[in-house]
Amino acid sequence: MLTVKYEDSRAAADIYKTLGLEEKPSGANFFMYDGDKPVALWNMSVEVEDEPVGVIRRIYFADGVDEEDRTFFMHAMFFKLMEGAPVKLRVPEADESFAKFGFAEKNGCMEAYSKDINLHYRCGGKKG
Repeated sequence: MLTVKYEDSRAAADIYKTLGLEEKPSGANFFMYDGDKPVALWNMSVEVEDEPVGVIRRIYFADGVDEEDRTFFMHAMFFKLMEGAPVKLRVPEADESFAKFGFAEKNGCMEAYSKDINLHYRCGGKKG
C-alpha cells in the first residue's frame, strides 16, 4: 500500500541514506512509502519574494517505481498543495513534464499557482 507523509529533518536524513541520496535534507521533505519502505522524495522550500513561493527543489524516485506510482505521488502532493491557501509554485529548471499540471515556463523555471494545478489532464479535462 502506498502512503505519503512528511518527515522531520532527523528522520529525513536517515531516509535520504536509505534512498542512496548523499545530500543533507533541508526544507520540507515528504516521502512516499510502499508499505514501510521509502521509495520517493518530494523536497520543497518556501521563499519570500513579492509573495511566498513554494519551490519544488527535488523529486526523486527509487529504481523500480512504476509510472502509475509516480503519478500517484505527484497527484497526492499537488492535491495537498491545492487544499491550502493559494501559493505560487516553482520548479527551478524548465521541465516540460510539469506543463501537463498547468505549469508554464518563466525565466528558465516552471511556475503555476497551486489553485490552478490541473489534475484532470489524463482524461483530457482542464481544471475550471
